[in-house]
Amino acid sequence: MLGFFVPFLALAPADGADPDIGLPLSTAPVAAADLIPELQPRAAGTPELLYINFDGGVLQTGCGNDPHYDCSTLAGLFDGYVGPFDGNETQRISILQATRTDLQDFAVQVVVDRPPADVPYTMVMYGDLGPQSFAGIAPYIDCEDRRGGDTSFTQGFGSSNTGSTVILQEAAHTWGLEHVDSELDILNPFKSAGLNQSFRDECFKIVANTDLEPTQGSCNQVHTAFCETGFQNSWREMNLLFGPAIPDTSAPSLEITNPPDESTFVLPTTISLLGEVVDDRHPQFYRVQIFNNDQPIFDESRIGVDLLLINPPEGDYDLRVVIADEAGNTAEDAVRFTILPEGSELPPDPEEDDDVEPAAAGCRSGGVPVTALMGLVVLLVLGASRRRRR
Repeated sequence: MLGFFVPFLALAPADGADPDIGLPLSTAPVAAADLIPELQPRAAGTPELLYINFDGGVLQTGCGNDPHYDCSTLAGLFDGYVGPFDGNETQRISILQATRTDLQDFAVQVVVDRPPADVPYTMVMYGDLGPQSFAGIAPYIDCEDRRGGDTSFTQGFGSSNTGSTVILQEAAHTWGLEHVDSELDILNPFKSAGLNQSFRDECFKIVANTDLEPTQGSCNQVHTAFCETGFQNSWREMNLLFGPAIPDTSAPSLEITNPPDESTFVLPTTISLLGEVVDDRHPQFYRVQIFNNDQPIFDESRIGVDLLLINPPEGDYDLRVVIADEAGNTAEDAVRFTILPEGSELPPDPEEDDDVEPAAAGCRSGGVPVTALMGLVVLLVLGASRRRRR
């Protein structure tokens, strides 16, 4: 370990303060990673997987900073535990989307489900870090990303603008990037109000602390490929490390799980239209289109298929649901059902005894009734559909 300190802690805002106003980064009590001869630099252009862990976890020691086992050399700072993010699902998705946007030029895929044990990845734990005076911390600046996947930490900000910036600054330190003096760059030691900071394709002076004190930097074997000594071009270095963005050509899959196909309902009734979505970049926003007998009845951008059809007009329905991911890849599924007038009897279920009196309202499909409710004919979004587990 080198005998100097590197700044990569962000001070948390005071309670009630605007989380996007002037977040300074403080000097971290952790030394920069030395170059270890037996570890090789990251092969140029190798795609990366970044896992944002919103779920927290018990930190392990004695295993370095391996994200597979929640290992951290900083475990003592958090008494061995990071609490889960206490924001809602919408905030999680917004933070995920903002992080993906900031990385859209590079081959870095961002996920919120823990990758398989045999897949290398970098992890940022995003949640309750306890009563800390900082917004985020990384274990070191890993020149040339020689150590590979690491674990770093970010306080659970509700703002996607702040959250994505701090996530990427801490992850970038573990990839070998240092602080710079430009307020437009993600590696600036301040979160500037009203600015969408990004990885900039410009050479900026490397700084040692929140006083913006100039320094020659510690990873010049990479920096000097694009800039003079003591300067850093974060966009060029990210492009060198991971390569350009890889187009999303994988189509999602969709399976309608409710209502059952060929089911029957009696008015008044509420029908849940549910679909399970599987995609390598889930969750994301999908364009959801619904057609009845090829006539469009719904077209909105949603996280998944989780809708209500309340008291639709009587008749036979042939619904086709089409989803398109953010790259335009599509999937579809269809379901048929019948709506009978109020007071009708459901058709007998052939699996039931002939002596059993059918219900006067609701649904029968496989003997499972669905309660009838009063309401208007509308489609209501309930929330995000959950990813089907493989």
